[in-house]
Amino acid sequence: MPIVDTDIKNKIIAHDRAVPRYTSYPAAPVFQAGFPAETVTNWVDVLPQNSNLSLYVHIPFCPKLCHYCGCFTHITSRYAPVEDYVHLVRREIASMGRRMQNKHIVTHLHFGGGSPTMLVEQDFRLLMDTFREFFTFSDQAEIAVEVDPRHMTESLAMTYAQVGVNRISLGVQDFDDKVMQAVNRVQDFDVVYSAVNHLRAAGICEFNLDFIYGLPYQTVRSLTRSMDYALLLKPDRLALYGYAHVPWKKKNMRLIPDEALPDNGARYDLFMTGSQVLEESGYRPIGIDHFVRDHDDMAQAQDSGTLGRNFQGYTNIAPDALIGFGVSAISQYPQGYAQNTTASHDYQEAVLHGDAPPIAKGYAFKGEDIARKAIIEGLMCNLQVNVKSIWEQYTLDPERLQECTSLLSSYIAEGLVSLDQDGLLVIPKAARQIVRIIASCFDEYLPPIETAKRHSMAI
Repeated sequence: MPIVDTDIKNKIIAHDRAVPRYTSYPAAPVFQAGFPAETVTNWVDVLPQNSNLSLYVHIPFCPKLCHYCGCFTHITSRYAPVEDYVHLVRREIASMGRRMQNKHIVTHLHFGGGSPTMLVEQDFRLLMDTFREFFTFSDQAEIAVEVDPRHMTESLAMTYAQVGVNRISLGVQDFDDKVMQAVNRVQDFDVVYSAVNHLRAAGICEFNLDFIYGLPYQTVRSLTRSMDYALLLKPDRLALYGYAHVPWKKKNMRLIPDEALPDNGARYDLFMTGSQVLEESGYRPIGIDHFVRDHDDMAQAQDSGTLGRNFQGYTNIAPDALIGFGVSAISQYPQGYAQNTTASHDYQEAVLHGDAPPIAKGYAFKGEDIARKAIIEGLMCNLQVNVKSIWEQYTLDPERLQECTSLLSSYIAEGLVSLDQDGLLVIPKAARQIVRIIASCFDEYLPPIETAKRHSMAI
């Protein structure tokens, strides 16, 4: 069992409730339908020259559905729809690239899904060729792909290396057979080991392993064993995400028997187990769910105060804008957010017959949004933030800040957070699992607890 402060554990569990993951503020459920594409094109046009861009491509296809999956994806055994989709995405990339006129610098490119590894090598090369035709990449740009280890081959690894991919996120989730069978993802250690060997042989040595805690039948013992296996692979980063069980939103999650899921106390112990194993092995915690070596640029970013958080998770350099391509992809601009349509037909029509991005939803910042966003991001990245200085920076009404900090009184009394007279808000490392709940005190749009079924529980 991990070393657990039972008092803190009980206090955090008592406060647990449904809150956003805060990869954005406001959170995606607040985005407004029918958002005008013209607003987004205006945002694109006024981006200052030489802005740093982060690009994201959503590949919404998988050959088989994992029961825990909360992503927007389609299940297909045929490649034809995937091939058609690639051509549409290339058109969307070209359209945005022509609008931006090569005036900006790409510092990050991320392929997510779904399963980007469903793309055959030729189509992946075509996408990369299209990006390089219409965008200028920094020499130090991070080009990352989310990889299903079951799809990785020697040839695919070589293709990734040849087109400039330099970081891989391997979706491991767990190494326990019973757990993986329960979530319909049979994938043993040898499969992941082989994938890592192929990547290293191709020269791609920066990779992270993504795990999930809170899955059915997981125990402290089984997760400890899985972490030990993970350490044999010597990744430079690991992520330990909490499983978000939202069967009212994702029907596939109804295939997981409720009685097999760990309760809140067990989830807490699982996270503490994974965290303890990784920290004792020389990994440093970053934010709420990442662990890296001290020399990692993400650790350096945290030390220098430049660590950011967006829809791709934690990032060592917060970009000036994040541009998403493909169905459901979300973009972030200095003025707000824009989300592409999730309807395949609408996406096709917009890409084939229009010059504007295929936008379905969006949100323009207003009022106190940017200040609240900065506070929440500071908490999510560093477990501390000076709320007073941020509020004063935007010359906002101090009484409005007082309304937020008054919500912290019970947490302060219980030692889960501190707030000094200068406005420095600090969450102790031992209580970091409460960070989303503390962040929610600054969320102007969070619905009442009794109607908050839009989000997963915090622990």
